[in-house]
Amino acid sequence: MRLRLLEAVIWCIADKGYAATSTNDVVRRAKVSRGALAHHFPTKAALVNAAAGQLVDKRAADFESRMALLDPLDRTPLAALDILWSFYEQPECRALMELSIAARHDSELRALMSNWDDVYSEVLLKSAGEVIPELAAKPHAAVLLRTVTAVYDGLGLYDMTQQAQRERVAEVRAFFIAMLTQLDPSIGSPIPGTGPDHD
Repeated sequence: MRLRLLEAVIWCIADKGYAATSTNDVVRRAKVSRGALAHHFPTKAALVNAAAGQLVDKRAADFESRMALLDPLDRTPLAALDILWSFYEQPECRALMELSIAARHDSELRALMSNWDDVYSEVLLKSAGEVIPELAAKPHAAVLLRTVTAVYDGLGLYDMTQQAQRERVAEVRAFFIAMLTQLDPSIGSPIPGTGPDHD
């Protein structure tokens, strides 16, 4: 029941935005009673904060599994960036950006999510360390990851339903990746120790 509530609130926010999402919307979508919602989450802010954390953990596990399924020679930092971007194209992750924006004007939500960016970066860095240990161990890894997520957050705000917008996003992302690769050529290279001789 808890998972149904968490998934329901994310989809409600993705569809309607945080401000327009009511707890009645959530219980209808989750097909549970208001009493069940109150038992698990005393406030709307507590519900969406838990949902955001659950979604980040789910995406981290998905990231690791998708990287593991790649051929060893294809497990590059560039591939990791592509997988990370694919999450931004999904409606659920747009809900996370809605929450970040809403927290600026909702004191209760802001208090709950005050360290959310730090937690998100830590989860992503841990996941990257599982599949790209050499890159994750670099001194600039945390700053690089924050830079990537900041750019991806901005690109994710574009309306992807419009072809022109998707083309602009693709152009900006390609330029950004090219700059990263120029700064650190290893971004486009296979992870050391993952070639066929190391299987």
